[in-house]
Amino acid sequence: MNLLGLYNILLDSYGYQNWWPVDIDYHKTHNTDPKDEVIIGAILTQNTNWKNVEKALENLKNYKLLSLKAIKHVDIELLKELIRPSGFSKEKLIY
Repeated sequence: MNLLGLYNILLDSYGYQNWWPVDIDYHKTHNTDPKDEVIIGAILTQNTNWKNVEKALENLKNYKLLSLKAIKHVDIELLKELIRPSGFSKEKLIY
C-alpha cells in the first residue's frame, strides 16, 4: 500500500478532520494560498504552545503578511517582531 492509499482509507474511516484552523476569509480577501498559513504556522508552532502561535499569526494578518510571498519581501526586523510571541524568532527565521 502506498501513502495515498493509506490516506484514503483513513479519510473514509474518520472523515475530514479540519485539523488546522485556516482563516479562509483572510485568504479570499487577500488572494493568498491557505496552504501558506499551514506552512507558516507549522514552523511557528515548534517549541511553543498554540496560543502563542495564534498571536504571531494574528500579527502577520494585521500586516497582510500571512503568505510565503509576502514574508519573502518583508523587512527582517519587522518579521522578528511580528513572530516574537511564538518564541525563538531568530531560529524560526532560518527556515
